[in-house]
Amino acid sequence: MKNQLIFLTLLFLCNLITYSQTEVDSKISNITVFKQNAQITRNKAFTSNGSEQEIVLTGISTRLNPSSLQIQFSNSKAVLLSAKYENNYLQPKKNNKQIDDLQKQLEVLNEELILLNDRKNGLLGMESILNKNQDLGTGNSSFTAQQVIQLSDSYQVKYLEIRTDLRELAKKEQPIKEKIEKIKRQLIEINANSGKPSGNIILKITSNSNTEIKAECKYIVNNSGWKPIYDLRSESITENVQLNYKANVYQNTGVDWTDVNMTVSTGNPSQNNNRPILSPLYASIYQQQRYQNVQMDEVSSSNMALTRNSESVEEIVVTENQLNIDFEIPTKQSINSDGKENLVFLKSYELTTEYIYHSVPKLNNGAFLLAKISDWSQFNLVAGNANIFFEGGFAGTSYINPQVTSNELLISMGRDNSIVVERLPIKEYKSSKLIGTNKKETIGYEITIKNKKSVPIQIEILDQIPVSQNKIIEVEVEEKGKAEYTSNIGKLLWTLDIEPRQTQNVKFIYSVKYPKDESVIGIK
Repeated sequence: MKNQLIFLTLLFLCNLITYSQTEVDSKISNITVFKQNAQITRNKAFTSNGSEQEIVLTGISTRLNPSSLQIQFSNSKAVLLSAKYENNYLQPKKNNKQIDDLQKQLEVLNEELILLNDRKNGLLGMESILNKNQDLGTGNSSFTAQQVIQLSDSYQVKYLEIRTDLRELAKKEQPIKEKIEKIKRQLIEINANSGKPSGNIILKITSNSNTEIKAECKYIVNNSGWKPIYDLRSESITENVQLNYKANVYQNTGVDWTDVNMTVSTGNPSQNNNRPILSPLYASIYQQQRYQNVQMDEVSSSNMALTRNSESVEEIVVTENQLNIDFEIPTKQSINSDGKENLVFLKSYELTTEYIYHSVPKLNNGAFLLAKISDWSQFNLVAGNANIFFEGGFAGTSYINPQVTSNELLISMGRDNSIVVERLPIKEYKSSKLIGTNKKETIGYEITIKNKKSVPIQIEILDQIPVSQNKIIEVEVEEKGKAEYTSNIGKLLWTLDIEPRQTQNVKFIYSVKYPKDESVIGIK
């Protein structure tokens, strides 16, 4: 019995040694920020004890995706048995430098406020004494009339001094109180974030000797990402557009990113990477509801069989994911866990640019400058807002949409008020007459374009002619000049080269014939 007890005691002690835990505080070394989510890389060196043990990495974000956890050791003598993540509600909060700095500011401001209050109370006390002793000429007072006058004058002077000093103290006190209130609100916001629980990554390892092991830990966290923003700059219509590509990086993971190597990636690990599989489309006669359920079960069975045997089915459609581009930021970055956007510069590109003005005078008399960007797909741009700067000034905002299939990317650089466009009906062609049982309306417009600039321009003028959707309505183009005419949509497009300070005119005329007893809309 005694030997058995000794054996059980030794076994218990062995278990304590085998599964001993070592807590380590790892440091974030690299972060890759995706459009949504971010990949965190932590590195930590520790010494194994030559047996099984658990290494606990503390201070981990609770926004970790457990399935994304990756562990790699530099020493082949150590073997990773398991890795898991768990929340830690008992970890004490670490000192926060931002909180400490704000607390120190608050202490200084409170001391200033106390000093001002002391001075104010002293003045109020003096005022109270004056008020209690101002009635000097009544009762049993031994003061003469002349002395009362002198004391009254002194009281008035002193009272005015006190009131002036009190007003000055109030002026000094107000901004201090406002600053204290702002700091308190900031502390509430920071403490709300820092008070959240952290997490632990627990690594169970085994090794056959005491040796130093360098561990690299990678995982994905949510509540983070970035949004693109562009600055488009051009000095004139003879210069290429300069594109400054920037990222607004944000994170609210519960852990501050301090002095880390950062990479901004256009990738998105949270997107669905499963290829779509096209199932047969069955056409059948609609049945009553009591039969439909049975039929749908049969179709589902057929679909499942098709999916299992997808290697031999030709109808499968495969969608390729867009290629990613990574921007490695050359300087270390610090992003607080507050959800606020932090602007990070990514890259500058000079875009091969062709400029052309564009106007749709039927809708708007403005002439808008378009920058046609060729070979734009090489930059792997992401859809986002753009600030436009033209000829040294801010021209407005636009939107870059790279999800287009054309060879050229069109970017609106803004409205140019030095180009005047006017569209007026031609009176002599605005007529209506009867031809037998039909009515024929003839309509004409003249468009005038004046270039007030000191340089030549090229401008597109877009207009339209109605398109008949009924055989009893006949539309005929009688005059269109040099416009390109797309008959199925009624599009008229002129491309004009206009010299400086010059004016050009274009016109178009069309007629619409339809039964005189009918009312037709959409012809003007």
